Amino acid sequence: MTLTPRRASSAVICSVLSSLLMVALMSGSPPSQAGDALHWKDAWVRSMPPAAQVTAAYGQLMNHGDEMITITGVTSTVGAEAQMHDVIAEGDQRRMTPLTSVEIAPGETLTFQPGGRHIMLLDVVDPPLEGSQVELCALSELGNRACTQAPIERQAPATQNAHTGHHH
Repeated sequence: MTLTPRRASSAVICSVLSSLLMVALMSGSPPSQAGDALHWKDAWVRSMPPAAQVTAAYGQLMNHGDEMITITGVTSTVGAEAQMHDVIAEGDQRRMTPLTSVEIAPGETLTFQPGGRHIMLLDVVDPPLEGSQVELCALSELGNRACTQAPIERQAPATQNAHTGHHH
């Protein structure tokens, strides 16, 4: 049987989810360095019009560790599938392209934003209400998860860190 790109993508997602289930079932394992090093900031999911079946998620994923971390997938409680995408400019045209992995260097931040890298949430059957929250997780190649609760918003929420004194 020949795998179409969509079936191949689904097979990869199933493989990743199976691996995550195995990791979750292994109790007593100490948290890994990579899992502790990844943190979400300002994550949010775009609200959906009534008939839509796709939406996008955004935010920043920070590597606070001292080793390179490779993100190999994303999951969400919204939609049947989540994929990392980038927007590629070709002349005056722009197109989305799936990303199979993204590396985050120590001390660096991976930004998912409208018009650039983002997370597509596909096959949404029951769209969440604006103002509610959904789980968003990044998966590393070592099987670690970094999860956050992301609000459903019509547009990017105002950042909460304007008064913290952090400058990036």
